[in-house]
Amino acid sequence: MSAPVTAGTAARPAPPAAPAPDVAAERARTPGSATGHHFNAAGAALLANGTVEAVIDHLRAESLSGGYEAAKHAAPALEAVYARTARLLGVGPEEVALVESATAGWQRAVSALRLRPGDRVLAARSSYVSCALQLLAAERDLGVRVELLPNGPDGAVDLAALEAALRAGPAALVTAAHVPTSSGLVEPAADIGALARAHGVPFLLDATQSLGQLPVDMGVIGCDLLIGTGRKFLRAPRGTGLLAVRRPLLERLAPEAPDVRGARWTAERSFELVPDAKRFELWEAAHALRLGLGAALASLESLGVDVVGGHLAALATGLRERLAELPGVHITDPPAAGGAIVTFLVDGLDASDVQRELAERRVHLVAVPAGHGRWDMDPRGLTKVVRASVHVYNDQSDLDALVEAVREIVRGHGADVRAGRRDVRAGRRADAEVRAPHVTPAPAPGAALRRHDAIVVGLGVHGTAALHRLAARGLDVLGLEQYAAVHELGSSHGATRMIRRAYPHPDWDGLLDTAYQAWAELEAEAKTQLLDITGGLYAAPLDRPDPLRGPGCRRVGPDEAARIFPGLRLPAGFGAVHDPAAGIIDARETLRTQLTLAERSGAAVLDRTPVLGWEPDGDEVVVRTTDGELRTRRLVLCTGPWTAAQVPSLAPHLTVTRIVNAYFEADSEGPLGRSGLGSFSVDLPQGLLYGFPAADDRGLKAGLDSGPAWDPDAPRPPASSDELALLAEAVAQVLPGAGPVTESLTCLYTVTADRRFIVGEVPGAPQVLVASACSGHGFKFGPAIGEALADLVCGTARPDLEFLSPARLSTGGAR
Repeated sequence: MSAPVTAGTAARPAPPAAPAPDVAAERARTPGSATGHHFNAAGAALLANGTVEAVIDHLRAESLSGGYEAAKHAAPALEAVYARTARLLGVGPEEVALVESATAGWQRAVSALRLRPGDRVLAARSSYVSCALQLLAAERDLGVRVELLPNGPDGAVDLAALEAALRAGPAALVTAAHVPTSSGLVEPAADIGALARAHGVPFLLDATQSLGQLPVDMGVIGCDLLIGTGRKFLRAPRGTGLLAVRRPLLERLAPEAPDVRGARWTAERSFELVPDAKRFELWEAAHALRLGLGAALASLESLGVDVVGGHLAALATGLRERLAELPGVHITDPPAAGGAIVTFLVDGLDASDVQRELAERRVHLVAVPAGHGRWDMDPRGLTKVVRASVHVYNDQSDLDALVEAVREIVRGHGADVRAGRRDVRAGRRADAEVRAPHVTPAPAPGAALRRHDAIVVGLGVHGTAALHRLAARGLDVLGLEQYAAVHELGSSHGATRMIRRAYPHPDWDGLLDTAYQAWAELEAEAKTQLLDITGGLYAAPLDRPDPLRGPGCRRVGPDEAARIFPGLRLPAGFGAVHDPAAGIIDARETLRTQLTLAERSGAAVLDRTPVLGWEPDGDEVVVRTTDGELRTRRLVLCTGPWTAAQVPSLAPHLTVTRIVNAYFEADSEGPLGRSGLGSFSVDLPQGLLYGFPAADDRGLKAGLDSGPAWDPDAPRPPASSDELALLAEAVAQVLPGAGPVTESLTCLYTVTADRRFIVGEVPGAPQVLVASACSGHGFKFGPAIGEALADLVCGTARPDLEFLSPARLSTGGAR
């Protein structure tokens, strides 16, 4: 309890809040902040608009007037980069060299020291791989002695050990990384500098990870040489770096390989170095990138390093604490950690797998291997860590996204991946411990709502396709997803889907042609392969009333089927349709590709933003989310299993079912691999069995195309033993070489009575389009449906889709 205030005693005022950058303004001038949740400032931070414009403006000037002329015109701006760098480091402009990278600066500085056999280099364990490699090469080739300084209990350099090493005899160099690549450690740089100075030993500080997030004053720190890069916390372009050398050491150092930039050829056999640090530069330089560095430095200067550093430290501290609270997550930062970097591990998962799964959820960071910081990580028993690093464009929604994504990954590899999901209908989390969702500030009372050209709700395969195609047409389009942008609670997740031309009715033929063409166009735009054409066999009893057929397909008997796919054995009385154009879709990469292309074309995305309802308002639609209201000219609902909740008039016509898939042990080089099997389905008494050959170490994938009705908002338990036994029985009947189940997964189908999709205007609400009820076979049409939805939004009729119109099912209106 606080002590009471008595007469004659004034209450002490609360300390003023620490100044903080305007995060909203920083995000507004950082377009990349809208493309996901970015935590890689320690690798390559997102560039601000002004930095990008500075680079492009100079490149444009070079294209118009020539490189030499553009450089002459930009000379004052280029010189200003030296002045800004000098102010950042507390040195004179003449002590600054601009180089291509921190490593280039390190190599030129160390080679200029002219280390000799027997010279001692005292190196901190925080040293980066490229620095360590040059020291080890000098030890091997020159006889230099590299002595590693031990760490103290807090994980930083043991200062007593450093002093003892300095007292033990002459040393040629002391070096440390201010902040290493492998953790959030902040070395006691000023204490190291004081000891080195007291013993007259040059101190080289690697400030690669500290410049831009920590105050770095060479005079205060006491370092003689310093290297840094532009691409990390300075937010400058890649290919920029700096080397600072303080006097009087500068006068004593000469580059091992002088260049015309740093030396003058005075006579036939003589030259002289320029008097300043430019002696370490090369004449050939990317002036555009240096001007980008200058723009980034100017931005940092306007914000203030102290302000930025305090904000980043607070963000990282909060992130570290929240991650540490998650079961199965272990922080790997040492006690001396601070600043903007947080490292961690997830029990039972390789750090690269964690990175990959986070990227699928649009959370971007890196995994750092021991090979990048072996002197630090080996003694701590670490082979790899996950590294997150924040910057001024990160806000609490980013931290929420990262923490929740890690929680999902932990649960996904544990008992219940779905605990903590959103209760969409209530507009709140199912468990109170999950932090606040991404928040879009609601407009002030009386303020007009921004009107989008289109809002796409649901970012599965059709939603991301629509978002991509709408953005490519230049529309102002927003994508909304109630969960993470890539999640496993709907119908579009997983690794693979089937594509085929074999269909029971000619109504599908035209759309199938369009789909194959759309996939080819998507692959060409993305410059990546999404389809693997394996051919397909689709088997059923010979007396089936609606046999499959399709363009390029033909019926085959059991003997020919066995020759086509030796791994598949048809039951007696069965025939098959061979579709040579059938194959396998990379489902996971498709979602990532469509979302990336959409954002690259200007689409905005808000994940973890449930839609609570919508109402037509004149020619527009008002969309209500948990974070406020939005207005749009057209609303596109790609809500899969949640379509009935968004369009209740369609609910009587939709059934959501839970489907089980499993992987079976199989040799990818054997008859159940690509050499003996392609995509397939067989209509068995147990249900329609479908699957794909074993193409990796996961084995053969198979599923049954039926399951129990399911509430999409109910928890979805793993496949039961009875379900897996039924699936295994079906697999054994036609794939005798398959082994036991190795893993299983579930998904949801939204099915209509005629197994046809719903694509078109919502009856009674022409401003609203719906694309759903894919009935278990819609993924293959994803890019084509996206293009169709874009046509409909733009007023282009699509009579080829009449057979999928919602009007065939219902005449009700919107809610």
